[in-house]
Amino acid sequence: MRFFCARFYKNVVVIYCSIVFCFSYTTLLEAIPDHIYVCEGKAPELNLRVPVRIEQKALLKSAAALQEQRAQEEAVTAVKNGIAEQIITCKLFGIIPIKEVKVSVISAQSVYASGRVIGIYGQTDGVLVLKTSEVLDEEGTLISPAENKVLPGDYICAANGVPIGTKEELIEAVQQNEKEKLVLTLERKGKSIDVAVKPVCTQENKYLLGIWVKDDMAGIGTMTYYTREGNFGALGHGIGDGETGELLTIAEGRLYNMRLLGIQKGENGAPGELEGIIYYGSENYLGSIRTNSSMGIYGELDEKCLAGYKALDECFEIGYMQQIVCDKAYILSDISGETAYYEISIDSVNYQATDTNKGIQFHVDDPKLLELTGGIVQGMSGSPIIQDGRIIGAVTHVLVNDPKRGYGIFIENMLQ
Repeated sequence: MRFFCARFYKNVVVIYCSIVFCFSYTTLLEAIPDHIYVCEGKAPELNLRVPVRIEQKALLKSAAALQEQRAQEEAVTAVKNGIAEQIITCKLFGIIPIKEVKVSVISAQSVYASGRVIGIYGQTDGVLVLKTSEVLDEEGTLISPAENKVLPGDYICAANGVPIGTKEELIEAVQQNEKEKLVLTLERKGKSIDVAVKPVCTQENKYLLGIWVKDDMAGIGTMTYYTREGNFGALGHGIGDGETGELLTIAEGRLYNMRLLGIQKGENGAPGELEGIIYYGSENYLGSIRTNSSMGIYGELDEKCLAGYKALDECFEIGYMQQIVCDKAYILSDISGETAYYEISIDSVNYQATDTNKGIQFHVDDPKLLELTGGIVQGMSGSPIIQDGRIIGAVTHVLVNDPKRGYGIFIENMLQ
């Protein structure tokens, strides 16, 4: 009996130790980024919560230098888009190999931090379908002509082979076609398909497809950074459609000046928002939007706007994810009417976040910002996060149940 009990407890201890080891090892791996960026000639700087060191098998050189001495750099795995990539081993206490990390060696980078709230306008690439609905025909019968043919999130790009770019063009094509089947060319998840839909004639002698659509969007957000050449990044997340939840495909977009009319303060369970008016017109034009991606919106600033911004703004060195520490940092924003720094505390840094827009978690400490907004509100997305004299990321989300807490994206992800 004693032998059985001893063996049982021994097995329990072994299983328990195995579980603890696996959990600890997994936690250790997650505490080390898979990919880090290092400036040429500098040793990798790791502000990690675990005692690991990097084993360097090669000098950290730029792609240009490596092309001259490629044979001597055994740890170099590739040179892509002018960036040298090396595989370097992280060791626990400098002894036990734990994880191989990809290191991209780049030239030192710096950008201007903006923090300006801006007006955003974009036209969709085609006419976006929001939903389909029933139509009452001339005999009083409800019909759904587009159901299961046209889906929410589709973009109508042409009707009977004629390009469609606006709601008005689609309406005109339907009226001209009358009761004949209309062949719609749709963009659906990157594929082009044709569907035939027969318009319904209503009691008012109008022809309808039973499709709710939109062809543009407008809103306000915050510009994160811009380069010396005038390339900007803003929002830290993409512009999505509230109906479909899909990222909008923008054919043309522009930035404009705006005026803040008020701030709806955030409360637990009810995120606040900035309220303002966008000033359209050439005198208020700031720049063009080139791309709407999951990491933010990107484009080029107008030359006059760029010159004015550079005369006022500060240029910051890029701070990469492995350099971030859970400590004091600042949000840069002009929501008070003047650009100001507001203190926050970084609570955690998630290198393996499934949602790239939530790599940084923080809470607001600054009493002025709490008095002004209650924390993080809609419209502040894109506000640059500054730590130790570096720009490390941008605000992206607020916790619905606690507006004092929010998330941010790593600046290197935006710069990609």
